[in-house]
Amino acid sequence: MLASTKSNLDEYLGAFNSATEPFLAYTTFLGEGEIHTRTLTRGEFLRLARKAASLIADAGCRPGDRILHCFGRNHYGDLAFRLGATMTGTVPVTVNWQADTVERVLFKAALTTPALIVTDGVYDADILAALRAHHSQVPVVPLDDLDAAGERSAELDMRDSDDKSTRIVIFTSGTTGQPKGVQLPYRSYRTNRATFEALIGVRPEDSLAAVIVNPLHHTNSTAITDWMLRRPGARIHLLERYSTPYWRILADVVDMGYDRIVAPTVSRHFDFLAELDAGGRLPLDGEALKAAMAQTDFLIGSAPVGPTTIERLQHYAGRIPTVRFGSTETCLQVLGIPAELDDAGRMDCFERGWHHSQANGEKLCGYYVGRPTAPFTEARIVHSITPGDADFLRDTPAGVPGYMITRGENIMSGYVGNPQATAEVLHDVWYTGLKDIAFRLRNPADGQWDYYWLSRDSALLIRGGTNYAYAQINDELSHFLRTQFGIEEADFDLAVVGLKIHSEHEDSCCVTIELRGEAMAQKEALESDFVALAAKAVSKGSRPDHIRFAPIPKNFKGAILVPDLKAGFEEHLGTAHSLP
Repeated sequence: MLASTKSNLDEYLGAFNSATEPFLAYTTFLGEGEIHTRTLTRGEFLRLARKAASLIADAGCRPGDRILHCFGRNHYGDLAFRLGATMTGTVPVTVNWQADTVERVLFKAALTTPALIVTDGVYDADILAALRAHHSQVPVVPLDDLDAAGERSAELDMRDSDDKSTRIVIFTSGTTGQPKGVQLPYRSYRTNRATFEALIGVRPEDSLAAVIVNPLHHTNSTAITDWMLRRPGARIHLLERYSTPYWRILADVVDMGYDRIVAPTVSRHFDFLAELDAGGRLPLDGEALKAAMAQTDFLIGSAPVGPTTIERLQHYAGRIPTVRFGSTETCLQVLGIPAELDDAGRMDCFERGWHHSQANGEKLCGYYVGRPTAPFTEARIVHSITPGDADFLRDTPAGVPGYMITRGENIMSGYVGNPQATAEVLHDVWYTGLKDIAFRLRNPADGQWDYYWLSRDSALLIRGGTNYAYAQINDELSHFLRTQFGIEEADFDLAVVGLKIHSEHEDSCCVTIELRGEAMAQKEALESDFVALAAKAVSKGSRPDHIRFAPIPKNFKGAILVPDLKAGFEEHLGTAHSLP
């Protein structure tokens, strides 16, 4: 266990001793490539955090109370309230401003019972109105109140030394139709910092900066910013969202002369980069960008990294950055490409996965996701994660697919209000809830185990580096079908799957509709209009790419048979679209 003699709060306050030192640069986009950046020193940010703590306390919040963060963009005020929560012993709860519907946010609020709602000026007004209506007793604090608030005295700080206390609640995508609130304790974030510094070889004396563009409501940016909040001398360059100027901003950060620059990204960002380059729309000189990217530690996760992405990284960065793997329940990080592997060694690892075949000759295209980071994270590949099975938690041989499981002090403490779901995924300190199918191979150069991702057992669609639950998409598209086309619920079934048709790491949303009765007359209209109309009306994660009409395979319990559904869609398209 990575123990600490300091209180949870003191681990953060130790990073804020130099009040005049720059700490955070926040960039907003004004249009037509114009940006605005506000810079905060450590002293200024600490004062904002104390103001946030004052607003939290003035609202009557007590240690252990939860605070719902309803932000519509990345904002430094979000981070100030997160540090203020540590000062008051309260627990932030994030909501997804990209994908959460009114119903989804109300579900999260009902589950976590917040004592306070914090919001900015751009969060969805309809969702906020629904929250006010359903939780009229819960005070709502606008971000605009932060600057004018008084500073809470340091003498009132909550100095909890229990590293099992919950630091934050972040929701999963919801593989069973409703997301789960993951309780991540302080020990998880302490371990996360140590894991990342070991993974990429950051020395204590290195000046370190992180360029944050992924949404703060996800576990990704939450973990990276928490790392920066804990580390003396570290800097945060926070962008309100991804936009084309990101690449120019990254180059500007490189010019500041840091020893190490960490840029958490997803493969889709490099797709955007290639599109900008092909269209002659790069926001800076191409050679200057490549020079900057060569000095940046890209941490790439959330989707498999295949040959096309590797080629792009070699072209633009001149090397293969670090692929990483994990989940919300693991506080982001489980596996990653270790710093000691040079480019030749990394490429060898990738190619072994792409060309691996089992003993029976069956070809398996595995995507390299690295190794556990000893002594902080461990991983295994096992035959079964179902208690009672003869092969429960029994390791598979080298090269044979199975379920990935993991353990370490990074693992969550449990799900909010769902002890049954918690017990189902925590077995003798092993976390079995990843539901990822993988295999491992011995590295011939150093004898270490390398891990390769194959597929997900759970029903998730990957888009823009974000996981969207099939069940959530099914519900939204079914609602659209009823309201837009007037089809009765009893006259159709709808189910989606994700297939890699146009990209090796992005899923296309493939919709199967089974029509019955009077709804059969709508087939022609649906064939011509459904995809285009739905793309304008539904949330980003639910936008359909392809549609077909066929019976939806289900088991005797009525559950959708996802493998059969995928196979049927692949047959409909004329070929299997899992890219090599």
